[in-house]
Amino acid sequence: ADDALVQWLQTVYAPVDRLLCQVISPFPGEYRALSADPYDDALMEAFCAYLETSQKKLEKVKSLYQSLPVPDSARGFGLSLYHCLSEVEDAITELERYTMGYVDNYLHDGREMLREAKQRRQRLQQERRRLEIG
Repeated sequence: ADDALVQWLQTVYAPVDRLLCQVISPFPGEYRALSADPYDDALMEAFCAYLETSQKKLEKVKSLYQSLPVPDSARGFGLSLYHCLSEVEDAITELERYTMGYVDNYLHDGREMLREAKQRRQRLQQERRRLEIG
């Protein structure tokens, strides 16, 4: 059981966590840059590039998450990781909707979802330290 958990943590959790970080962490800077003038084509293009890159990373995250079943000893942890992934996916979807029509609610909702995902990711990192590996 310990071997399966170690393998899952190394093969699935570690790369998923890294990729989620690469989507969540740049967002505040991207948001600040865009908020200077959301109607500036160059700023919007840069924001869209961030969203496109994020979408590709999330596709890798999904495939990694599905590549190996979560060991029984980490079921709750795996579910929490899935919720974090879903929150980030939903946030990126909301942000993409914003770019299509400049409806501020989408931008606000996406930002709040990413804020929540960041907190969820931090809780996951704390929980990861508590997982028992003999």
